[in-house]
Amino acid sequence: MIRFWRLTILTMLFVMTACSSYLTELTPVSLDTEDSQQSKDTHGKKDELLVWTYYDTTETDRQFLKLYPQIKVKTVRLKYEDIADALIKAYGTSESPDVVFLDSSMAGKLNGLDILSDLREQGNQVGRFEQQIPADMLPQFSDVKMDKLIALPIELSTAFTYYRADLLEENGFPANPDKLAEYLSEPQNWVDMAIKLKEKGIFLFQHYTDPIEVAAMSSSILDRNLEFAWDSQTFQDAIYVAREIRRNGLALRSSIWDPSGEQALRDGQLAMLHGGPWTTDSLKNWAPDQAGLWRVSKLPFRLYGYRDGAMISITKDSEHKSEAWKYVQTVVLLTKTSDDSGKESYLGGQDPKSMAKSYAQFNKGIYPTPLDAELKDLWDKNIAGIIESDQSIAGQLSLLKEQMEQVTEEERTIIKEAIESKDE
Repeated sequence: MIRFWRLTILTMLFVMTACSSYLTELTPVSLDTEDSQQSKDTHGKKDELLVWTYYDTTETDRQFLKLYPQIKVKTVRLKYEDIADALIKAYGTSESPDVVFLDSSMAGKLNGLDILSDLREQGNQVGRFEQQIPADMLPQFSDVKMDKLIALPIELSTAFTYYRADLLEENGFPANPDKLAEYLSEPQNWVDMAIKLKEKGIFLFQHYTDPIEVAAMSSSILDRNLEFAWDSQTFQDAIYVAREIRRNGLALRSSIWDPSGEQALRDGQLAMLHGGPWTTDSLKNWAPDQAGLWRVSKLPFRLYGYRDGAMISITKDSEHKSEAWKYVQTVVLLTKTSDDSGKESYLGGQDPKSMAKSYAQFNKGIYPTPLDAELKDLWDKNIAGIIESDQSIAGQLSLLKEQMEQVTEEERTIIKEAIESKDE
């Protein structure tokens, strides 16, 4: 019964998406064009722009009000873990926001629902922002059919390997970013390094699943053909490393988000992390006295990846789309202005922002879908058993692929049919 209900809802969502259209044609608004009294008169229910966010946007709002003092803005801050579900629940009610800040990890949950506005409806100006997004990353900010741009990134949060260059060099391992990336392209090298460093009380992994999380940064769980993608050689290599971590006790068994893990990092017991450019600020807070000791490099296995980052959208039922677009433009332009390239002393003079922009063009395999959460739950229930097993990794992933595709066969068929009919 539950499965029938889920299929019915998914079918309804795509039928609604296919049949929906705007009742009125939106008028492109220039960034430097002020709102008129007519704009206020045509929006009946609300007299202010309602913005939902999961982080502090005080400075953004202050700058926006300087540019557009005639536009009233009310900003509501929700919890990170609640904002996507709250948006879905509020859609179509008077509580629905006009603008919403989301995390790209929420894309799969939302891109199958027809609740976010197609930003391209705002006119040609959208193109200059869209051109800044690498083509292979567009699915992250599009609906599942790839015919609507439903969000703009606040930043392209390219994933890096963060590492203590001093600790690696002291123990005979490459400290140069390029040489380290080449060394870690081989799974066995990563294991050998971890074994040797453990002898000195230094860890490269927080948990034995870390290599698999790194692999997942480079690929969505389904590919563009809606086929299971996590059975590739990359994931086989990652599971091999995870097995070796478990067998040899190479994991710290504590996270940097826990007090014990944070203390281990400060004590020089944790020498490697993987995350987006925001990790730099986190390290500054966790270990300010380690300035100049950390560096960034590419991900292991010659991977390019993406770590979740903020994005901004306009809701489809917003009554203030022109004002909302002004807000979105201001946010993105302010971010670009403050995101100018520059050397980072904490990272020994490296320029991670320029590196992130350079690496972003190589990010592939990103295609979030409404089935991601269900499939990730199945993955999590099975992956520990695969790591703990001595059976063939390729064989077990093949069986898991078959199971996951079978479980979601009907849902994937509905999505495929919706995608194929988008041009009809």
